[in-house]
Amino acid sequence: MSAQGKSEAVATLRRHGLLRVPVHVFDEARRVSAGELEQLFGEATRLVARGASTYEERNLPRLIGATPGEVHAWARRLPAHLSLVIQPYEHVSCSVELAVYTDRTVAELVPGIWELDNRLTPLVLHLYPERSAIDAPESGLQPARFHSPAIGHYEQSTRVDDWQLATVAQWIREHRSALDALCQQHGGPFGMKLQYSSRYGLSPQNLRSTVPALSAWDAPTEAPPLNTIVSTAVDIPPGPLLLDVSVAREEHQHLSEFVERLTRSGTREVYLASGLLSHLAINLREAGLTVRGAHG
Repeated sequence: MSAQGKSEAVATLRRHGLLRVPVHVFDEARRVSAGELEQLFGEATRLVARGASTYEERNLPRLIGATPGEVHAWARRLPAHLSLVIQPYEHVSCSVELAVYTDRTVAELVPGIWELDNRLTPLVLHLYPERSAIDAPESGLQPARFHSPAIGHYEQSTRVDDWQLATVAQWIREHRSALDALCQQHGGPFGMKLQYSSRYGLSPQNLRSTVPALSAWDAPTEAPPLNTIVSTAVDIPPGPLLLDVSVAREEHQHLSEFVERLTRSGTREVYLASGLLSHLAINLREAGLTVRGAHG
């Protein structure tokens, strides 16, 4: 399981019996008709549509909470090389990112939809064969972001509930054999994105080809003196940095420019309260920066 596109990831998850939400993949996005979608999902059903590539590509277009007719019109404007992945719209109450290793699975949980904000501090669950451990942020309620078809994106102060943590732990244990098989197929550690909805429960959404080195989760050392960055627009000071910035998934170009500014300034090490599996952390690692956790 090397780097793979969204449609291949869906096929892999289905092959291992991990999909919960009914997902349909269309090889040619522009040729999908509204009638075909209505036949599959129902005329009144709200849908989530995502452009899909043949390789692991970030920030591909997506449409949330749309009718079959709206998806049809939107898909006709997609680049010709993209395929289309469509599933029923569900209210997401909790987002999870997994890092799966041979002897441990680490889960980062945040309330709401993680792609809408990089600043949330996740609750971190470590599951070993014989025990578990939790790193819980001390921030209390956090301004999580959600979505509804009626009002679009909205913000609500909340936290990860105990039942959500227990659900993730149970899901990992129940699917241990499938996760081990995926680890073997990949030839090493891999990542997985999941979301929780009331109708389908915890459901995988995508696979990640890379995760932090296992040592990144262990034996936290005292951080050196850090300069804190609270905006992507400020000048970059020298030395290790604590990043407290928020860049939504839809602002990927803005995030890429910020990461490029960090590398040009000579930054080599950053600390994140937002988790080691967040969209921000992924982009920073891919740029060659060392990313460490900084809760609190």
